[in-house]
Amino acid sequence: MLHIFKQKISYNDIMDIMDIDTIKTNYKYIMIDSNKGTSHIAKTARYVSDIMKDTYNIDMSHMYVRRHLLTIDDYILIEGILIKMIW
Repeated sequence: MLHIFKQKISYNDIMDIMDIDTIKTNYKYIMIDSNKGTSHIAKTARYVSDIMKDTYNIDMSHMYVRRHLLTIDDYILIEGILIKMIW
């Protein structure tokens, strides 16, 4: 189960609702918590920042995310949480 914008939605629900181009436009970042085995998908760096603060009590600015995730190969690893661009 993926957590998207702080709400739960299954992969099949995403595929039924949108085509691949819409998905690529709307979902840009994935966060995988290796400690708890959970994951989150976010549309913007601001949502990444919000999820990190609300869920993990980690202060990370959206500009930090934008500056460090410039290509598909870049990633941020903090306290066992991997943050990466999807596309």
